Amino acid sequence: MKRKHIAAIAISLTLFFAAAITAALIIPSLTSKQFRLEEEYYGESEAMFIEKEEYEKLISDKKSFVIMVDKPGCIKTSEMSVSLSGFPDDMQFKYYHMYWDEAKESSLHEKVKYTPSVALIHDGEVVDWLDADAKEDEPLYNDPEALQNWIREFILF
Repeated sequence: MKRKHIAAIAISLTLFFAAAITAALIIPSLTSKQFRLEEEYYGESEAMFIEKEEYEKLISDKKSFVIMVDKPGCIKTSEMSVSLSGFPDDMQFKYYHMYWDEAKESSLHEKVKYTPSVALIHDGEVVDWLDADAKEDEPLYNDPEALQNWIREFILF
């Protein structure tokens, strides 16, 4: 009788620990907001101009990428481009660059209302973006390290 009781406890503990380990492995991946860009975007820093039709195709194809939106001649845009291009070697990536005239005619305009902005797209969905009119995003425009940290919060390198 005692052996059956000990065996039942051993089985129960084994199942409990197996469930706990499984949960510990699965739950962080379910709650993580980090994602990888498409592989072709890693390796070097480069801005690639894009028009709204190509942007919409990337969205419908459920791609993951970064896009910067700006107005030509904007001083803040120049500073942000330098920040994006000056990331450390382990954070080099290609990103798209779209002018505001194109962006405001695209689905991106549902989220991005002010320029300059950087939007992070995962599986065809805008997961976060910089709002040039938001006080809380101000440090990301003025501090290249803060911009890097924001990008690292979402993108796996």
